Amino acid sequence: MLSKQIMSALLVSTLGLSAHSAIASSVSQPTPVTVENGKLRWANGEPVYLFGANYSAPFAYGFRAIARRGIDHKTAIDMDVDHMARLKLNAYRIHVWDKVISDKAGNVLDNQYLELFDYLMMRLQERGIRTIITPIAWWGSGYPEPDPSEPGFAVGYSKNDMNENPALIAAQQRYLSQFLAHKNRYTGKVIGQDPDIIAFELFNEPKHRQAPKQSAAYVETLITTVRDAGVNKPLFYNVSEQGNQPNFAEALCQSSIDGIAYQWYPTGLLKYSTLNTNVLPAVSTYTDPFETISACQNKARIVYEFDAADITNSVTYPAMARSFRDAGFQWATQFAYDPAVIADTNSDYNTHYMNLLYTPSKAISLMIAGEEFRSLPEDYSAPAYPDSNQFHYTTLDYINNVSLFDDGSQYYYTNTTQTSPKRVSSVEHIAGVGSSPIINYTGSGAYFLDKVGSEGWRLEVFPDVIPLQDPHQNSSLAREVARLSQQQNTIKVSLPGLGSTFVVRGVNEDNNYVAQAVSGSFKIKPGVYWLSASHDTPADLDSTYLLPGIKPTQTVVTHQPQRQRNVNEPLTFTAKVQSKTPNPSVILQLRYEGYNDFVSLPMVRSEKGQYSVSLPDDEALRRPGKLEYAITIIDGDTTLTFPGAQPGQPQDWDFINSDYYHTLLQPEGTPIPLFTPAQARRTFVAPQNTVSWPASSATKEGETVKLEVFKDHLQSGGPLLRTDLSPNATMLERHLDGYEAIALRIRALGGRDRVQFGLIANDGLAYGTDFEVTKEWKTLVIPVSALQPTPTLLTRAYPLFMPVTIGPFEHQQALSLQQITGMQLLLPALKRERKTGWRGIEIGEIALVQLD
Repeated sequence: MLSKQIMSALLVSTLGLSAHSAIASSVSQPTPVTVENGKLRWANGEPVYLFGANYSAPFAYGFRAIARRGIDHKTAIDMDVDHMARLKLNAYRIHVWDKVISDKAGNVLDNQYLELFDYLMMRLQERGIRTIITPIAWWGSGYPEPDPSEPGFAVGYSKNDMNENPALIAAQQRYLSQFLAHKNRYTGKVIGQDPDIIAFELFNEPKHRQAPKQSAAYVETLITTVRDAGVNKPLFYNVSEQGNQPNFAEALCQSSIDGIAYQWYPTGLLKYSTLNTNVLPAVSTYTDPFETISACQNKARIVYEFDAADITNSVTYPAMARSFRDAGFQWATQFAYDPAVIADTNSDYNTHYMNLLYTPSKAISLMIAGEEFRSLPEDYSAPAYPDSNQFHYTTLDYINNVSLFDDGSQYYYTNTTQTSPKRVSSVEHIAGVGSSPIINYTGSGAYFLDKVGSEGWRLEVFPDVIPLQDPHQNSSLAREVARLSQQQNTIKVSLPGLGSTFVVRGVNEDNNYVAQAVSGSFKIKPGVYWLSASHDTPADLDSTYLLPGIKPTQTVVTHQPQRQRNVNEPLTFTAKVQSKTPNPSVILQLRYEGYNDFVSLPMVRSEKGQYSVSLPDDEALRRPGKLEYAITIIDGDTTLTFPGAQPGQPQDWDFINSDYYHTLLQPEGTPIPLFTPAQARRTFVAPQNTVSWPASSATKEGETVKLEVFKDHLQSGGPLLRTDLSPNATMLERHLDGYEAIALRIRALGGRDRVQFGLIANDGLAYGTDFEVTKEWKTLVIPVSALQPTPTLLTRAYPLFMPVTIGPFEHQQALSLQQITGMQLLLPALKRERKTGWRGIEIGEIALVQLD
C-alpha cells in the first residue's frame, strides 16, 4: 500500500489548465442542447455526438478504497480527468448515489461526497467534458463490499417501491428539487442550470411492475418536479432495463419525456475470469425492439452505460461505437473508468477494467471509438459482419488484437501494426501502443505525439505495464493484477520535418533530460518531451504529466505454458519480463521431468518487454514426455528463477525451487483436446437465453459435465453452453494436417434426443452439425467436413432483448482448425410435447482426432 507521503512525492503535477483540454472537446459547441425531431442538437442546430465514460471516485467503493490507501481524492481526480482528456473523451455520466447524499425525507445532505462531486464537475468542465447526470441511483454504495450504513430515503426499499410508494415518490420529488438547486461550490453554477450539464436521466435502471400507464404517470411526476425546479434541459428515462416490453416503451414514449436511455453489456457481467472469445459478431449491430414504435421515433436516444465486460482485447469498443451510430444514438459513456490510484487491483468493478495506464491498448481503442462516434456521417448505416471490421477510418483485426484509426491527420493504433499512415506528411496526431512504420518503441505503455505548429512535436510517454494475473477475478484491494514500471526504453521516431538527429528535451516537472537522436532513435523514460530539429521548447507547451505512486521496479515474469504439443509441432516459449536493468539476460531452463540436467536456451526480446525462444529441432529435446522448465533472469547483480522468483538458477548446487512450468509433448498424431471437463470450468460462457447451466463441474480427470435443461424449457430446448479454449490450449501455430474429425464423448440425460454441436472460429462465427444421442455413453466421431456455417450462440447480454444467435453469413469462410477458439451446444425443440421429466446431456472429453 502506498502512503500519502509516497503518493505526493511521486505524483508529478503542474499548475494551470492542460493544453490538451482542447483535444477533449471535438468543437466548443454552444448550449443549450434541445431535442428536435428525435435528435439532440446544439443551439446552432448541429447534431450532438458525445462519447466518454462513467467514473465514480467521489462515491461508493472508489471513494473508500482511495481513502484506505491514504491518497487525497482530489489528487486522484485531477489525474484521472487529465487522462480521460488525453483520450479525447468529451462525455461524462454518473448515477449519483442518493443513498449517501440524502436523508430519510429526501433532503440533500451537503457532505464530503457532494463536495467531491462538485470538485470533479469543475475539473471536467475545465477539460471541455460535457455531462449527463442521473440524480437517483437507488443502489447502495457498498459494492463490491456489503453496503455500509447509509442515511438516504431509498435505503430498505426495492426499485419497484420507488415508483409505487407515495411517501417514497414524495421523498424523490423533494430530493430532486434540492439536488437541482444545489450550487457547485467551485464553479458557482447551479446544477439544474449548468450549461455543461446537457441533460438529466431521471432514474438509474428502474424496475416497473405496474401497468404501463401507471408507470408512465410516475415518470410524468418526476418530469413535472424537474420542470418546476426551473430545468429546461432534455430529460431521459430508461427504456431498456425492463427488457422487451413494447407496451411499457410505448407508454413511456407517449409521456413528455424528451429521450430514452439504453445500456449495452454484450458479454453480460461478472464472469469472474477473462472471456477469451471474439465478440465482434455480437456487437456488429445494436438491436432496438422499440425503433418501430411511432411514439418513440421523436425521442432522442442515448447509451448511458456500455462495456464489453471481462474482455481484455482492444477491438471491441470501436465496433460498439459504430453500432451505436448505426442505431441512431448520440451519446455513449463506457462503464467505468478506473481511478488510476487503485487500478493496479481492478477492485472497483472487477468485471470492467479501463484505465490509460493499466489497460493502455483498451484505452487507445476507447479513444478510437470516440473518434468514430463523433465523426461518422449523421445517417450512417453499417455494413454487415464481417465486412463491418473495416469501416470509415478504422480497421479491426481480432487475431492480432489491433484497432487502427487513420483519417489522414490522426493515426492511432492499439498494438503493433505494419500498416503505414495513408499520408505520413499530413499526420498531426499519433497515439499508440507497441510499434508502427513511423514509431518503433520497445515499451508497453501508451504514447502520444502531437504536432505543434511547424516547429516540432510534443511526445508524452506513459509507464510500462506488466499484467500479473487475471484482472477479472473477484474484487480485492489486496490483489495486484498489474504493475507499472518507469523503466527506460528505446524509441525511434520517423516523421517528416524532424530529420534523424533532432533534439529531445524533457519538459514536465523535474524532467531535465536532453539528448540528440541518432538515426531517429533515443532512450526515453515516462514523461513529456519536446522533439524538434532546431527550435527551442515553446514557452506555452503543455507540461502536465500526472502519475500515481509507482513501486520501485522489481524483476517480474509472466508466462502462459501450453498444456500439450505433439513432438512434430513448433513450440514457442514466450514470457513478459519487467526488469530493474534495461537489458537483462533471460534464459529458458529446460529438461524432461525425472531428468537432472537442464538445457539453457537464451530468450530474445522482441517488443513490449516480451522475450521468446522456440524449442529446437533436436531429437534429444523432441521426444514424448513432460517438459519441465523455468525462466531465469540475470538482472544486474540479481539472478532469479521463475516461477517463484527463487534466487539463483536450477544449475546451482543449492537451488531450492521445486515449482516448474510444464508442457506435455506427445507422439505425432495424438488426439488434441478441445474440451477437458476437469480443466474447463473457467472456460464456461453463458449464452443468451440459456436453458441450462452445468449441474456438475468436473474437478478430476475422467469426470464429466452435466447440462440439465431447466424445467420450464423441457419442450422448447435452447442454448446450453458456450466454451472457450483456455489460453494454455490454443490452436494457433499448431500443425493440424491429418486431423479430420472431432471425437465427442456424450450421452443424453433424459432419453433419446438430438444435439446441435458447433465449433467457434476466431472470427467469432460457428460451424456445426446435429446428431442423435441416447442414454448410453458413446464416443461419436464427427468429420470436420460435416461442420457447416451455422447460427452462432451469442453470449448473455444486457439488455435482455439482445438476439440469441447471429449468422450464418453469406461470405463466411471455410473453417480452418487453427482458428478454433471454442464450442457451442444446443438442444432443439421437441416435436412431441413434454412438460415433465428430465432432459439434458452429459459430456466428457472432446478432441481433434486423425482418422485411420
